[in-house]
Amino acid sequence: MTLSKEAYKALKDVVGPENISEEPAILDGYCFIWANEVHFGDKFSARPPAVVLPGSTEEVQGVVRVCNKYNIKFRAHASGWEVPAISASKPFLPVDLRRMNRIVEIDQKNRFAVVEPYVSVQLLFTEAIKQGLRPASVGCGPSASIIASSTSHFGCGHSSVSTDYAGRTPLGVEWVLPDGEVLRVGAPGTGAGWFSGDGPGPSLRGIMRGLSGANGGIGIITKAAVKMTPWYGPPSIKPQGKPNIYQYNVPENFIVHQLVFPGREQMNDFYRAVVEEGIAHGLQRNGVAVALMLVTSSNDDFWDAIKDSPPEMAEVYKFAGSILVDSASPRELAYRTKLLDSMLDKWEIMSFPLDDTLKANLFYNLVTGQGTQRAFRLSGSFLSGFGNQEAWDAMSNASRRAAEDIWAKYEAGGKVAAAGEAPWGAALGDTCSHVESVVVYDQLDPESVQAARDIILECDEKMPKWHLGMGSFEGCLSVGARAQKLAAPYCLDFMKYEKQVKKLLDPNLAAEASWYVMPDD
Repeated sequence: MTLSKEAYKALKDVVGPENISEEPAILDGYCFIWANEVHFGDKFSARPPAVVLPGSTEEVQGVVRVCNKYNIKFRAHASGWEVPAISASKPFLPVDLRRMNRIVEIDQKNRFAVVEPYVSVQLLFTEAIKQGLRPASVGCGPSASIIASSTSHFGCGHSSVSTDYAGRTPLGVEWVLPDGEVLRVGAPGTGAGWFSGDGPGPSLRGIMRGLSGANGGIGIITKAAVKMTPWYGPPSIKPQGKPNIYQYNVPENFIVHQLVFPGREQMNDFYRAVVEEGIAHGLQRNGVAVALMLVTSSNDDFWDAIKDSPPEMAEVYKFAGSILVDSASPRELAYRTKLLDSMLDKWEIMSFPLDDTLKANLFYNLVTGQGTQRAFRLSGSFLSGFGNQEAWDAMSNASRRAAEDIWAKYEAGGKVAAAGEAPWGAALGDTCSHVESVVVYDQLDPESVQAARDIILECDEKMPKWHLGMGSFEGCLSVGARAQKLAAPYCLDFMKYEKQVKKLLDPNLAAEASWYVMPDD
């Protein structure tokens, strides 16, 4: 796919000559992201015809209008962390939003922030804690875009137990529709500020986002207000030491534990009680091994730390997790400490002994998700199969069933290293939880890649039958029409209405929708 001279000139006139390129060396930088070979059969996604970097809503609007005029498919991305950001089977125009990187406003009194797409979780966190506020952090780490995780793609993380699921945090939104019109959802549409995403009239946030986001399939979000939550720590957290293992001072009004549960039932009861009591800043299901990854600088160091552990330890630590408790006052800290201790005693939960380095890194990971990428380093590539969110008990049992019915047979073949029961889960704000079961594979081995692909396909088939939603890759709707057809009988075929929305908002089908829906022919 190439752009005509007229189309290229029209885009250049919108963004300026320095913010558009069709140089192959530049374009190849938009072709690689993990797991592309599983979803689209090649290590690299299709080379785009060009890339544009708009710097304002007006420039985004201009780019979208040019794409409609010249029949060019586009998709925007911010940090570009996952395959829905830049991967597809056919070329499209990436609209790279890295120039739109401003925190427009932090409203301390009303607890919201207005940001542009390239503002990361870490940037907003760093600025917001100066005013006693914090955003929802997400499991993929602090480099993720606030707007992407709140308006366009999933958005759960370690802090969801206290900040709520990021998909519930957007308020007012500025949205460039696929035909080039600008829609301001909620209060901004009337010039009343950014405090609400609803009214006057019906709310459009469900259409804009839904559960998992449209992943760029119905336009580009150029600005959004997101809810903020009180921060009880210091106005700055400064790392000490050298990369990639830092030290952090855990504030006196925070408590961090790595927990080991005697069984599934006790784990479920504990997590449910913590959410109901509202005492946790961060809550996560993770193995003790994941915690050890936070304080080892390489795979070799990690192996040295665990190689002498007896095999039965894996079974002992099968049900484990971490918790971070915060408090606004010494009196509240005493109450929450006493309540947490009573819970640990009630369900006979062991608090794994932590040295200062492990405690410091576990604290910072639960605050920002900073250590997540370190836990992803074990092999060349991985993917999250069977990722969804529901009531905590349902997700716990679902991860067991996935491990027994799907994971075990593929791992026995020796081509993938399935993690068995989901090693990663986060509690959301209302006793709901998000679970991902991780599959590690060798992206250079075709048989290993095929095994990972087969796992995804089997999840697509079994998740709807188990009444656990659809889409094995974090709820994305159209990794393929096959997944939609399999899920339709079990979910009232809601995709039928999504397709009508897509056609209504995008009559020229200009917004590339590999991770959303496309209208039927």
